[in-house]
Amino acid sequence: METLLKEYAAYRAFNKSDRVINMRIPHQILERIKELADQQHVPYQLLISSVLFSLANIEEQK
Repeated sequence: METLLKEYAAYRAFNKSDRVINMRIPHQILERIKELADQQHVPYQLLISSVLFSLANIEEQK
């Protein structure tokens, strides 16, 4: 989770969101994401965005 928070900080620094996506997430997974977000006191949407940002920038991390 510490890594996700660091990634979230990087995401916020470069957040220039100009697109909205509509996606389907299985209920069980969404509930788990919401639990993790609650534990970290962040909105679950931002947690999802942070993970997507991390995946998109995985090549830069190597």
